[in-house]
Amino acid sequence: MSFCLHPTKRELSVPWKNHSQGKTIGVQTASTGATFVEKYLKDVVQVRACKSTEQHDLDLAAGRVDLVMASMAYLTPSAAKPSNEEMTVTGPRSELKAMFDKGNRCCHGRRAIKTLSQKWFGFDVTPL
Repeated sequence: MSFCLHPTKRELSVPWKNHSQGKTIGVQTASTGATFVEKYLKDVVQVRACKSTEQHDLDLAAGRVDLVMASMAYLTPSAAKPSNEEMTVTGPRSELKAMFDKGNRCCHGRRAIKTLSQKWFGFDVTPL
């Protein structure tokens, strides 16, 4: 998924919003994905709240939702499971990814990624 935060207008642009028109999105209740969908997409999509990410994966596989919104930290290993072989994960646009990669390289030498990821995620997400 890709989106852009305009630095001076403080507005979020969701380029794929029009492509989501009329779709049903599965989101885990009380998650950042649910908050994002509620704030930026509620006028164009139908939201299906799920108690867990595993539930929205099942809904996706069964065709009850058209797409799901969750963190890349969850979706990447989830899509790699044999039961989710038809799941496709989309990520940030290349220019957004390049900006994050540059920031990550800057922080990598200072061990900031390791320190922060262990604090907030409970494991090290430092790129190899």
